[in-house]
Amino acid sequence: MNLSKSLYTRAIQCPKSLWLKKYNPSVLTPPDTTAKAVFETGNEVGELACGLFPHGKEVEFTRDYDEMVATTAQYIDEGVENIYEATFNYDGILVMVDVLQVDADGVDIYEVKSSTSVKDIYLPKRGQAE
Repeated sequence: MNLSKSLYTRAIQCPKSLWLKKYNPSVLTPPDTTAKAVFETGNEVGELACGLFPHGKEVEFTRDYDEMVATTAQYIDEGVENIYEATFNYDGILVMVDVLQVDADGVDIYEVKSSTSVKDIYLPKRGQAE
């Protein structure tokens, strides 16, 4: 089972909601027009964020996560400065980040959110994320 940032956030808000999403999604309300517009805005914000980190390459999304991990490694080996949707597998845990910035000092990870402010849900209380 893959656990995305949105699924993780869902679990913090309501563990039962995560269970339903993964094992019985037919009982959940499908996204309405407003929710679909929010998703589209998020995609647009992601594209704008790439402009803040120029000279990058994007790891194209496929269901072949091994291919995405290999592409990320290839871009790092090529010296790509900014990698969008960088993908890693650590000990069986799939990790995807919005922007991976690589330089001589190491790496920085940037996650992009489409919001006008920092929401409490993105700042888990001690013990929630452990």
